[in-house]
Amino acid sequence: MVNKTKTMNMKRFNSMMLAGFGVVLLAAHVLVVWGGIKLTGKIDRLLPWIAGGSLAAFALYHVVRRILGKGHSYSHFSGGTPHDRQEVERGPHGGVLVNLGHGFVEISIFKAGESPRFRLFFHDKNKQARSVPANATVRVETVRSDNTRQTFDFHAKDGYLESTVPIPGPHEFKAIVQVSHGSHVHAPSEVDFFTP
Repeated sequence: MVNKTKTMNMKRFNSMMLAGFGVVLLAAHVLVVWGGIKLTGKIDRLLPWIAGGSLAAFALYHVVRRILGKGHSYSHFSGGTPHDRQEVERGPHGGVLVNLGHGFVEISIFKAGESPRFRLFFHDKNKQARSVPANATVRVETVRSDNTRQTFDFHAKDGYLESTVPIPGPHEFKAIVQVSHGSHVHAPSEVDFFTP
């Protein structure tokens, strides 16, 4: 709980710093406009107002979006491979798409009542839905901040795989996804899950 509060405070601090930086940029734009007006005198009076006003409006727009929390930010899911920690692409069910090389598996947490479970959906290389491979074996291991680990097994449902046991809260952990089919085993992929 302390780590969650610390993380939320850090995010709030970062947002406030970015908003403050935006205000400084806005003030700088206003000074540029004012300086341009003073330097041009009576020639081309409207040009600095138009250009400067546009820049100031643009800066103000982004400051307001950042303060309201609608600026560019990372998804609640992040991950990929351990060497590829960039924002990830989501699938049609809201889960994270994990690239298997010749297709994708989408991993999501489905909250049905009070028993959230992993759901895995399979997609071909063109990201079109496909049926669960008949010989697929999937293992998901969660690793929490205190290094507690839990392994989840799956059973087939109507077009997807679902974990056989619920996922205990909080949903802040690294999930290591291991997929194999037949004799082919894919390299494990890591996905970070957290709740805001």
